[in-house]
Amino acid sequence: MNEFYDSLTKLERASLPQVAIKYGRTLDSCHEVLLSEKISSTSPYYVGLSSEMGSFTHVTKRVVLVTDTMLLSDHGVGTVHELGVHYTTQSFQVLPGPGAPGEGGMRFSESTEQRYGMVTEDLAELGRWLLEAEPLLRRGLVWYAPVFVEGPSNGFSSQLDRSRNRSAGPLPSFHDGSIDYVIRHGRAVDLSRTKPLASRVVRPILEIDLPFIDGLSLSDFCQVTSEEFDSYRQFRDFMRSRLLELDDALEAVDSQVALERVALSIRDEVHAATAEMSTAARSQALSRSGAVVGTTSAILAAVRPEALQGALATSATLAAGATGLWPTVQAFAENRAQRTHGKWHYVWVLQRNSAR
Repeated sequence: MNEFYDSLTKLERASLPQVAIKYGRTLDSCHEVLLSEKISSTSPYYVGLSSEMGSFTHVTKRVVLVTDTMLLSDHGVGTVHELGVHYTTQSFQVLPGPGAPGEGGMRFSESTEQRYGMVTEDLAELGRWLLEAEPLLRRGLVWYAPVFVEGPSNGFSSQLDRSRNRSAGPLPSFHDGSIDYVIRHGRAVDLSRTKPLASRVVRPILEIDLPFIDGLSLSDFCQVTSEEFDSYRQFRDFMRSRLLELDDALEAVDSQVALERVALSIRDEVHAATAEMSTAARSQALSRSGAVVGTTSAILAAVRPEALQGALATSATLAAGATGLWPTVQAFAENRAQRTHGKWHYVWVLQRNSAR
């Protein structure tokens, strides 16, 4: 991220679509490295399951307290914007026929080109978000995962045309690779109008009001958050240890008592964080800029991995009639009656409305 932002010229920063295009080209060469580096660290990615360009600012402001690194994506919804061409060279050998002179045959090489692009709803909006959220991306607290597509030069134009007519369903299909991050890290954030209901594959842990600094533009918010990074880090470390405790609590003989114990400690820590934010918002520097403490209603839910992954891998067209992630998870569970196993995944479910 530092390399990307340091490479932006003043002229490039003045063009929001150009910022987004350059970001895509930069990420194309190091996308897998970002994933592999994160695997070796102790802090997981939180994937924005229902993130779309219009909700990026909303989600960014509300999750920095409880997530390690927030990964946002368009999930393949939008238009394909061409980024460039990948060149590959293949070598092959033609062996001589029986009785032909020569032993090694002839060697040939063939070069092919594949045009590639990324899918997003609005290049300018993406560029604006990338610039305004710069302090958080530099800190590694949030980043945007482009959805790349590739195709031969002679067929790429028709692919561009088809993408412009693509309609979004109630859920993206998540065949873009974002599901890989959910599988590997088991952490996610969902911006939802529906609440997860307790079932064989879903266990709501607690419902609470999460605090965040409100009343600031995204750029000012990101700058303040970056400057106060150490205070946020302490709470993240606490949450990471509590989620590890939840793994054992969910499988305990008296799991409800164990869950309540962990939930109570999380509530106490969130209340303490709210008080600290209120004190910071009343400081002279922040109060002059209009900062106040806002809260968003949130539910922390544990979900069986196969139910969550199955729902995310289901095409939106198969989720007809569903109103979001949780009805799809429930439908997936009801269609598979066998006993579930495996480590639980954790999802923060944020309600769309907030209060001050």
